[in-house]
Amino acid sequence: MPQFAGRAKIRVDGRELRTLDGASLNTGGMNRETKKGYAVYGYTEAVEEPTVECKVPLGKDDDLLSFNKITDATIEFVTDIGLTYMLIGAWCSAPPAFSGGEVDLKFAGLECKEV
Repeated sequence: MPQFAGRAKIRVDGRELRTLDGASLNTGGMNRETKKGYAVYGYTEAVEEPTVECKVPLGKDDDLLSFNKITDATIEFVTDIGLTYMLIGAWCSAPPAFSGGEVDLKFAGLECKEV
């Protein structure tokens, strides 16, 4: 019976975060916008950065302010079926949002690679 991805571990420079359900990965690449008028003429391309979004519970050993200082990091997105993706040169792209004991983290990077 085939297995499908359902969970992911997130590591920042080798340190594993306590990631809650719902982590997401956008591999980035080309975003293509259709150009049309009287007919469909084609498309234009714009580069979109790769991103990782996740929630972590805030523990006594976490420093909420340190998340926002993450720059030039390696972010690993490790699925439970063995696929691993890596954001290179990544940074925290939005201030961490804390609510209900959980922290929303958003990262963007220069490149996404499968490893």
